[in-house]
Amino acid sequence: MKFVTHIDEKKFTLFNENHPNGHALQSIEWGNLKCIGEWTKELVGLEDGSGDLQASAMLLRRKLPGLSRYILYAPRGYVLDYENIDLVKEFTKELKQYAKKTKAIFVKIDPCIIYKERTIDGDIKEDGIDNTKLIESLKSMGYAHKGTNLDFEGIQPRFVFKLDVDKDKDTLFKSFHHKTRYNIRLAEKKGIEIYEGSIDDLEEFERIMRVTGSRDGFITRPLKYFKDMYNTMEKQGKMKLFMAKYNVKKALDKAISDLEKEENSKKPNEDRINKLQREIPEMTELASKNPDGIIVSGAIVLLNGKKAWYLYGASDNLYRNLMPNYLLQWHMIAYSMDCGCTLYDFRGISGNLDPNHHLYGLYRFKKGFNGDFVEYIGEFDLVVSKFYYNLWEFWVPKVKRLIRKLRKK
Repeated sequence: MKFVTHIDEKKFTLFNENHPNGHALQSIEWGNLKCIGEWTKELVGLEDGSGDLQASAMLLRRKLPGLSRYILYAPRGYVLDYENIDLVKEFTKELKQYAKKTKAIFVKIDPCIIYKERTIDGDIKEDGIDNTKLIESLKSMGYAHKGTNLDFEGIQPRFVFKLDVDKDKDTLFKSFHHKTRYNIRLAEKKGIEIYEGSIDDLEEFERIMRVTGSRDGFITRPLKYFKDMYNTMEKQGKMKLFMAKYNVKKALDKAISDLEKEENSKKPNEDRINKLQREIPEMTELASKNPDGIIVSGAIVLLNGKKAWYLYGASDNLYRNLMPNYLLQWHMIAYSMDCGCTLYDFRGISGNLDPNHHLYGLYRFKKGFNGDFVEYIGEFDLVVSKFYYNLWEFWVPKVKRLIRKLRKK
């Protein structure tokens, strides 16, 4: 095999989109997005005697502050067959030499490879997949395993929820938990509408993203990042923005219609009538102030080959009782199916399934779509320079902590 750099982008994309381990974060477009910041991208791979790719990686390179040294990161790992240990070894050997020549101190990967197969409830299957041996093999090749944490400690989530969408929509919808189906229908009945967003919708998306981050305790991306993503990936068919809008006028018309039906029925429900009579004046005022509706949530989905990933989701604190996120997810799932996708990835959940855990609600929401609970093998660093790697791993964090302490005094 021949180790190659500067791979033709069309050839690289074709390999990434059709390989079982191909990923949106290994795409040319994702690399181009990251190049707008402090990263640069490089395409490397292994070709057989016929010139066909057998392994590839879109590497992101970043310079270390104050040093003529770099780090390399292959988001979601190499695109190759991890069951072919000889192939992994050869690619690792060539990549390590390449990294050394280009002054990189390590190469980080976080492959989408199952660690231990689990049930939807998170229990390990007795006769399921177990890739403990792969972890040991990677460690023997010089990779430092970063552990098996339960939450979102890594760059990418180690636990995700995946949904097989290689079926017709009616069958898929019927497979959802009855409460999930109910909430999807409820959102529709209550006037929630989903539409494909444009770059002009990103300002509102970023606003409610900040609301979500404040509510759930995480740092969000600035508006420029989302605009860069849209400009870099949307026209190439690699991402879509979807927005959920509360159509108050539509909801008001339905409430008036429901009230008339209830009042004219043979056995009118007085509680229902009273409830609608209270709601209609409020909705009338709300509709007059918001004739174009109210944006309540939004989401970004990535596409690569026959796979789709739910990347970002944002929801306002208002009107969450209308269940817009359930309808939004169903719309994105249906859209990915229309694009020919066979897999929809809900991405991150916590591996801590204690009902009292602060991220349990996220797991419960995604579980309702009746997918697969997936645990990956985690992050690995292919150590190239032990000296600089130890400096990066142990001394730099200590210095940062010391500086933070001194600033507080």
